[in-house]
Amino acid sequence: MIGEWLPGAKITARNVAKQYCTSLSPARDAMTRLANEGGLLLSETRMYSVPVLSADDYCEVMNVRLALEPMAAELSAALMSNEDISELERINNAMRELIRQDRLREGLVLDSRFHLNLYMHCGSSVLWQVINNLWLRIGPTRNMLSKSYRKGLGGYENHKAIVQALKQKDAALCSKLIQRDLRQGARKLEVALREQHGVVV
Repeated sequence: MIGEWLPGAKITARNVAKQYCTSLSPARDAMTRLANEGGLLLSETRMYSVPVLSADDYCEVMNVRLALEPMAAELSAALMSNEDISELERINNAMRELIRQDRLREGLVLDSRFHLNLYMHCGSSVLWQVINNLWLRIGPTRNMLSKSYRKGLGGYENHKAIVQALKQKDAALCSKLIQRDLRQGARKLEVALREQHGVVV
């Protein structure tokens, strides 16, 4: 969900167990669940890997995200406490510093946390569950955002405006700003995906 794994990466239960300090059994159970939910691919030889989305698959998921995430942001704006908003601001500032240090993978993780921390306050378990599933499918692909786009700090500036809208309790503006943030990143990623497959855009 948060982009720690790259598209196409091979995933083994042994490595997962080691990374998360657990035994093989819960690691295998988690990987099976991820495969059932579309977060991992399971080959005929029982090897797990991270899905590689085509541009069309990515755009399909993004169209649903663009419908649901602004809704979640609008709902969250009415329910978040000052402490919740301050946490988003802290995450965003930390993301900026990581990007400035060229620690882009870590910055992407915090970008993901910003969005998911915002949506989790929407007050709808159904909406939250659907958004989680979408991020499960799309999280790794977000690693393909170009370095130049990320270094431009457009995401940071968008998040900064979102935090300000939350402080003002302007739910409608928060929804519009989330949509703008998603669209900007989506356009860049779609181009990268189509170029990767030799499609002129």
